[in-house]
Amino acid sequence: MAPEITVVIPAYNASLYLAEAIQSVKQQTFAGWELLIVNDGSTDNTEEVIKGFLSDSRIKLISQQNKGVSAARNIGIKAASGKYIAFLDADDYLLPDDLQVKYDILNENNLIDFVYSDVMNCDNKLHDKAIHTGVHPGELLREALLWQKEVIPILPSNVVVKKSILTGDLLFDENLSNCADRYMKIMLAMKATGAYIPQILVKYRDTPGSMSKKVWLLEHDEKYIIQKIIANNIVPKGMFRQRVIANIYFTLSGSWYKDARNTSSAIKYAIKSVYTYPPFIVKLLWKAIKLGAGSK
Repeated sequence: MAPEITVVIPAYNASLYLAEAIQSVKQQTFAGWELLIVNDGSTDNTEEVIKGFLSDSRIKLISQQNKGVSAARNIGIKAASGKYIAFLDADDYLLPDDLQVKYDILNENNLIDFVYSDVMNCDNKLHDKAIHTGVHPGELLREALLWQKEVIPILPSNVVVKKSILTGDLLFDENLSNCADRYMKIMLAMKATGAYIPQILVKYRDTPGSMSKKVWLLEHDEKYIIQKIIANNIVPKGMFRQRVIANIYFTLSGSWYKDARNTSSAIKYAIKSVYTYPPFIVKLLWKAIKLGAGSK
Protein backbone atom coordinates (compact mmCIF):
# COMPACT_ATOMS: atom_id res chain seq x y z
CA MET A 1 0.00 0.00 0.00
CA ALA A 2 1.17 3.53 -0.75
CA PRO A 3 2.13 5.53 2.35
CA GLU A 4 -0.22 8.25 3.56
CA ILE A 5 2.62 10.58 4.60
CA THR A 6 6.04 11.08 3.03
CA VAL A 7 8.62 12.59 5.37
CA VAL A 8 11.35 14.52 3.52
CA ILE A 9 14.72 15.17 5.18
CA PRO A 10 17.25 17.29 3.25
CA ALA A 11 20.74 16.39 4.44
CA TYR A 12 23.97 18.26 3.79
CA ASN A 13 26.93 17.30 6.01
CA ALA A 14 24.31 16.31 8.56
CA SER A 15 25.87 13.24 10.12
CA LEU A 16 26.02 14.64 13.66
CA TYR A 17 22.29 14.55 14.40
CA LEU A 18 20.78 12.78 11.39
CA ALA A 19 20.43 9.38 13.06
CA GLU A 20 18.33 10.92 15.83
CA ALA A 21 16.09 12.65 13.29
CA ILE A 22 15.57 9.33 11.47
CA GLN A 23 14.86 7.52 14.73
CA SER A 24 12.23 10.13 15.58
CA VAL A 25 10.40 9.14 12.38
CA LYS A 26 10.76 5.42 13.08
CA GLN A 27 9.22 5.84 16.55
CA GLN A 28 6.04 7.52 15.26
CA THR A 29 2.76 6.08 16.51
CA PHE A 30 1.44 6.65 12.96
CA ALA A 31 2.53 3.71 10.83
CA GLY A 32 1.63 4.82 7.28
CA TRP A 33 4.78 6.76 6.41
CA GLU A 34 7.78 6.62 4.09
CA LEU A 35 10.97 8.57 4.64
CA LEU A 36 12.94 10.14 1.77
CA ILE A 37 16.37 11.43 2.75
CA VAL A 38 17.92 13.68 0.11
CA ASN A 39 21.71 13.69 0.43
CA ASP A 40 22.54 17.10 -1.03
CA GLY A 41 26.16 16.49 -2.02
CA SER A 42 27.48 15.88 1.50
CA THR A 43 31.24 15.59 1.97
CA ASP A 44 31.11 14.02 5.44
CA ASN A 45 29.76 10.56 6.33
CA THR A 46 26.09 11.53 5.94
CA GLU A 47 25.54 8.85 3.30
CA GLU A 48 27.00 6.15 5.55
CA VAL A 49 24.62 7.18 8.34
CA ILE A 50 21.67 6.93 5.95
CA LYS A 51 22.74 3.54 4.60
CA GLY A 52 22.64 2.19 8.13
CA PHE A 53 18.84 2.61 8.04
CA LEU A 54 18.07 1.36 4.53
CA SER A 55 17.23 -2.16 5.72
CA ASP A 56 13.87 -0.57 6.60
CA SER A 57 12.05 -0.60 3.25
CA ARG A 58 10.13 2.54 4.22
CA ILE A 59 13.36 4.58 4.18
CA LYS A 60 14.91 5.62 0.86
CA LEU A 61 18.02 7.56 -0.13
CA ILE A 62 18.11 10.12 -2.92
CA SER A 63 21.57 11.47 -3.77
CA GLN A 64 22.32 14.61 -5.77
CA GLN A 65 25.08 17.13 -6.28
CA ASN A 66 24.89 20.01 -3.84
CA LYS A 67 22.05 22.29 -4.97
CA GLY A 68 20.93 23.76 -1.65
CA VAL A 69 18.27 22.94 0.90
CA SER A 70 15.31 24.28 -1.12
CA ALA A 71 16.22 22.18 -4.17
CA ALA A 72 16.69 19.14 -1.93
CA ARG A 73 13.21 19.57 -0.44
CA ASN A 74 11.67 20.03 -3.89
CA ILE A 75 13.32 16.81 -5.12
CA GLY A 76 11.79 15.04 -2.14
CA ILE A 77 8.34 16.49 -2.90
CA LYS A 78 8.48 15.31 -6.51
CA ALA A 79 9.61 11.80 -5.51
CA ALA A 80 7.05 11.43 -2.70
CA SER A 81 4.38 8.73 -2.83
CA GLY A 82 2.34 10.04 0.08
CA LYS A 83 -0.87 12.04 -0.05
CA TYR A 84 0.70 14.36 2.52
CA ILE A 85 4.25 15.69 2.92
CA ALA A 86 5.98 16.22 6.26
CA PHE A 87 9.30 18.04 6.28
CA LEU A 88 12.02 17.45 8.85
CA ASP A 89 15.40 19.12 9.06
CA ALA A 90 18.27 16.76 9.79
CA ASP A 91 18.95 18.23 13.23
CA ASP A 92 15.33 18.40 14.42
CA TYR A 93 13.21 15.75 16.12
CA LEU A 94 9.57 14.68 15.90
CA LEU A 95 7.80 13.67 19.09
CA PRO A 96 6.05 10.28 18.79
CA ASP A 97 2.51 11.56 18.15
CA ASP A 98 3.45 14.25 15.62
CA LEU A 99 2.38 12.54 12.42
CA GLN A 100 -0.73 10.92 13.91
CA VAL A 101 -2.13 14.15 15.35
CA LYS A 102 -1.49 16.12 12.18
CA TYR A 103 -2.76 13.35 9.90
CA ASP A 104 -6.02 13.10 11.82
CA ILE A 105 -6.81 16.77 11.28
CA LEU A 106 -5.95 16.71 7.58
CA ASN A 107 -7.80 13.48 6.96
CA GLU A 108 -10.97 14.61 8.74
CA ASN A 109 -11.35 17.95 6.96
CA ASN A 110 -10.81 18.24 3.21
CA LEU A 111 -10.79 22.03 3.46
CA ILE A 112 -7.53 22.00 5.45
CA ASP A 113 -4.37 22.10 3.30
CA PHE A 114 -1.69 22.13 6.01
CA VAL A 115 -1.30 21.79 9.78
CA TYR A 116 1.25 23.07 12.28
CA SER A 117 1.77 22.93 16.03
CA ASP A 118 3.82 24.38 18.86
CA VAL A 119 7.54 23.54 19.00
CA MET A 120 10.02 23.10 21.84
CA ASN A 121 13.26 25.02 21.34
CA CYS A 122 16.18 22.88 22.56
CA ASP A 123 19.94 22.88 22.98
CA ASN A 124 22.16 20.55 20.97
CA LYS A 125 21.32 17.62 23.28
CA LEU A 126 17.57 18.20 22.91
CA HIS A 127 17.22 19.60 26.41
CA ASP A 128 14.16 21.85 26.56
CA LYS A 129 14.74 25.62 26.54
CA ALA A 130 11.56 27.45 25.53
CA ILE A 131 8.23 26.89 23.80
CA HIS A 132 7.55 28.43 20.38
CA THR A 133 3.80 28.88 19.96
CA GLY A 134 1.96 29.30 16.68
CA VAL A 135 -0.72 31.81 15.77
CA HIS A 136 -4.31 31.34 14.61
CA PRO A 137 -4.55 30.79 10.82
CA GLY A 138 -6.50 34.04 10.47
CA GLU A 139 -3.41 35.95 11.64
CA LEU A 140 -0.89 34.06 9.51
CA LEU A 141 -0.44 36.36 6.53
CA ARG A 142 -0.16 39.63 8.42
CA GLU A 143 2.19 38.22 11.04
CA ALA A 144 4.30 36.33 8.49
CA LEU A 145 4.79 39.55 6.54
CA LEU A 146 5.63 41.59 9.63
CA TRP A 147 7.91 38.84 11.01
CA GLN A 148 7.16 39.77 14.61
CA LYS A 149 5.95 36.35 15.79
CA GLU A 150 6.88 32.74 15.14
CA VAL A 151 3.60 32.33 13.19
CA ILE A 152 4.32 28.74 12.08
CA PRO A 153 7.13 27.82 14.48
CA ILE A 154 10.17 26.21 12.88
CA LEU A 155 8.71 25.54 9.45
CA PRO A 156 9.52 23.25 7.68
CA SER A 157 9.99 20.65 10.46
CA ASN A 158 6.61 21.56 11.93
CA VAL A 159 4.35 21.31 8.85
CA VAL A 160 2.40 18.49 7.27
CA VAL A 161 0.85 19.59 3.98
CA LYS A 162 -1.19 18.14 1.11
CA LYS A 163 1.16 17.12 -1.68
CA SER A 164 -1.41 18.25 -4.25
CA ILE A 165 -0.93 21.95 -3.40
CA LEU A 166 2.87 21.86 -3.56
CA THR A 167 3.28 23.30 -7.04
CA GLY A 168 4.37 26.66 -8.46
CA ASP A 169 4.78 29.27 -5.71
CA LEU A 170 4.15 26.60 -3.09
CA LEU A 171 7.37 24.78 -3.90
CA PHE A 172 10.40 26.00 -1.98
CA ASP A 173 12.03 28.94 -3.77
CA GLU A 174 15.46 27.69 -4.83
CA ASN A 175 16.88 31.22 -4.82
CA LEU A 176 16.53 31.19 -1.03
CA SER A 177 18.39 29.32 1.69
CA ASN A 178 18.18 31.03 5.08
CA CYS A 179 14.68 32.42 4.50
CA ALA A 180 13.15 29.74 2.30
CA ASP A 181 10.98 28.70 5.23
CA ARG A 182 9.82 32.26 5.95
CA TYR A 183 8.85 32.82 2.33
CA MET A 184 7.02 29.50 2.36
CA LYS A 185 5.03 30.74 5.38
CA ILE A 186 3.95 33.78 3.37
CA MET A 187 2.97 31.65 0.38
CA LEU A 188 1.04 29.15 2.51
CA ALA A 189 -0.78 31.98 4.28
CA MET A 190 -1.72 33.54 0.93
CA LYS A 191 -2.66 30.46 -1.07
CA ALA A 192 -3.73 27.69 1.32
CA THR A 193 -5.87 26.96 4.38
CA GLY A 194 -4.11 25.98 7.58
CA ALA A 195 -4.99 24.57 11.00
CA TYR A 196 -3.07 25.24 14.21
CA ILE A 197 -2.59 22.60 16.92
CA PRO A 198 -1.77 24.15 20.34
CA GLN A 199 0.40 21.21 21.34
CA ILE A 200 4.17 20.63 21.35
CA LEU A 201 4.89 17.98 18.72
CA VAL A 202 8.40 18.87 17.47
CA LYS A 203 11.79 19.61 19.01
CA TYR A 204 14.07 22.16 17.31
CA ARG A 205 17.82 22.23 17.90
CA ASP A 206 18.97 25.84 18.23
CA THR A 207 22.71 25.37 17.74
CA PRO A 208 25.54 27.88 17.10
CA GLY A 209 26.01 26.55 13.58
CA SER A 210 22.37 26.91 12.60
CA MET A 211 21.69 28.60 9.27
CA SER A 212 19.69 31.24 11.16
CA LYS A 213 23.00 32.56 12.56
CA LYS A 214 24.49 33.18 9.10
CA VAL A 215 23.61 36.84 8.69
CA TRP A 216 25.08 37.22 5.19
CA LEU A 217 22.62 34.57 3.99
CA LEU A 218 19.82 36.30 5.85
CA GLU A 219 20.71 39.59 4.13
CA HIS A 220 20.69 38.03 0.66
CA ASP A 221 17.39 36.27 1.24
CA GLU A 222 15.54 39.15 2.84
CA LYS A 223 16.55 41.50 0.01
CA TYR A 224 15.24 38.87 -2.43
CA ILE A 225 11.94 38.70 -0.51
CA ILE A 226 11.62 42.48 -0.75
CA GLN A 227 12.04 42.18 -4.53
CA LYS A 228 9.33 39.49 -4.66
CA ILE A 229 6.96 41.56 -2.52
CA ILE A 230 7.28 44.47 -4.94
CA ALA A 231 7.48 42.57 -8.26
CA ASN A 232 4.55 40.24 -7.50
CA ASN A 233 2.56 42.85 -5.60
CA ILE A 234 2.31 40.49 -2.63
CA VAL A 235 1.65 43.59 -0.56
CA PRO A 236 0.01 46.47 -2.47
CA LYS A 237 1.68 49.88 -2.46
CA GLY A 238 1.00 51.89 0.64
CA MET A 239 1.92 52.29 4.27
CA PHE A 240 1.59 48.61 5.13
CA ARG A 241 4.06 47.63 2.39
CA GLN A 242 6.45 50.31 3.68
CA ARG A 243 6.06 48.92 7.19
CA VAL A 244 6.72 45.35 6.03
CA ILE A 245 9.89 46.35 4.17
CA ALA A 246 11.06 48.60 6.99
CA ASN A 247 10.62 45.74 9.42
CA ILE A 248 12.87 43.56 7.26
CA TYR A 249 15.54 46.26 7.38
CA PHE A 250 15.09 46.62 11.12
CA THR A 251 15.48 42.87 11.60
CA LEU A 252 18.63 42.84 9.46
CA SER A 253 19.99 45.67 11.58
CA GLY A 254 19.45 43.66 14.73
CA SER A 255 20.91 40.49 13.24
CA TRP A 256 24.06 42.24 12.05
CA TYR A 257 24.49 43.74 15.51
CA LYS A 258 23.60 40.74 17.66
CA ASP A 259 24.77 37.74 15.62
CA ALA A 260 27.62 39.19 13.55
CA ARG A 261 28.81 42.07 15.76
CA ASN A 262 28.95 44.26 12.65
CA THR A 263 28.01 47.75 13.86
CA SER A 264 28.35 49.52 10.51
CA SER A 265 25.92 47.14 8.77
CA ALA A 266 23.57 47.38 11.74
CA ILE A 267 23.52 51.18 11.50
CA LYS A 268 23.05 51.08 7.70
CA TYR A 269 19.93 48.94 7.96
CA ALA A 270 18.57 50.90 10.93
CA ILE A 271 18.74 54.06 8.81
CA LYS A 272 17.09 52.31 5.82
CA SER A 273 14.33 51.12 8.13
CA VAL A 274 13.45 54.60 9.37
CA TYR A 275 13.80 56.12 5.88
CA THR A 276 11.35 53.54 4.50
CA TYR A 277 8.82 53.90 7.32
CA PRO A 278 9.49 57.02 9.46
CA PRO A 279 7.32 55.89 12.44
CA PHE A 280 10.02 53.29 13.10
CA ILE A 281 12.14 56.08 14.61
CA VAL A 282 10.29 55.40 17.88
CA LYS A 283 11.13 51.70 17.65
CA LEU A 284 14.77 52.50 16.89
CA LEU A 285 15.10 54.94 19.79
CA TRP A 286 13.53 52.43 22.18
CA LYS A 287 15.98 49.74 21.03
CA ALA A 288 18.90 52.16 21.48
CA ILE A 289 17.74 53.00 25.02
CA LYS A 290 17.50 49.30 25.91
CA LEU A 291 20.96 48.60 24.49
CA GLY A 292 22.37 51.56 26.39
CA ALA A 293 20.81 50.40 29.63
CA GLY A 294 22.12 46.88 29.08
CA SER A 295 25.69 48.05 28.61
CA LYS A 296 25.82 49.76 32.01
